[in-house]
Amino acid sequence: MARPGVIGVTGSPATGKKTLGRRLAELLGCRHATVLELALERGHVLEYDRASSEYVVDVDAMRSALELGGPPEGLCVLSGVLLPSVLPRSLASLVVVLRASPKVLLPRYLERGYGTDKLRDNLLAEALGLVLDEALRAYGEGLVHEVDSTSRDPDSIAAEVLEVASGARERRLLMLDWLDLCEGDGSLRPICFPELSPAPGRAGRPES
Repeated sequence: MARPGVIGVTGSPATGKKTLGRRLAELLGCRHATVLELALERGHVLEYDRASSEYVVDVDAMRSALELGGPPEGLCVLSGVLLPSVLPRSLASLVVVLRASPKVLLPRYLERGYGTDKLRDNLLAEALGLVLDEALRAYGEGLVHEVDSTSRDPDSIAAEVLEVASGARERRLLMLDWLDLCEGDGSLRPICFPELSPAPGRAGRPES
């Protein structure tokens, strides 16, 4: 039986959270919002950080407001990296964690203009499954469904999520680990592990 409440969608940046959230809301005939959109709407933004070009969300105030007053009328899908910090477990019917290969995420991050530190932090976070870990800590295995979005289109993912939400399909945890990919891939290794990369001019040179 489906559990009433909000469907949460989280994951690393550029894994398709907003696209999936919008598609789910269209299919369900209700409203979707990102964590940032809801924070701006309710005045739960602390500041705009020019260094990172991002708004800083007051996650404690946002979570307290949701716990006390519940979600806005008509809202059935909430998405964002910060979801585990703001959506109370009592309001969640299902939490979808989107994963994607760091090999696919790298060009997306470069297109967004991420600097070296932000690239490394996000690629390593995805390789290690940190967002999944946060979701499991916040909601438990019973509410979390993990999806590899690397080569999936939003419609197929949305169909899968609705089957899980309705109880027609079991929730699953893939426990994806892309750390080996980051260590072994020539384009990812220098970013994720610069301290392990060979010094310029020494690549492939045998030890004497």
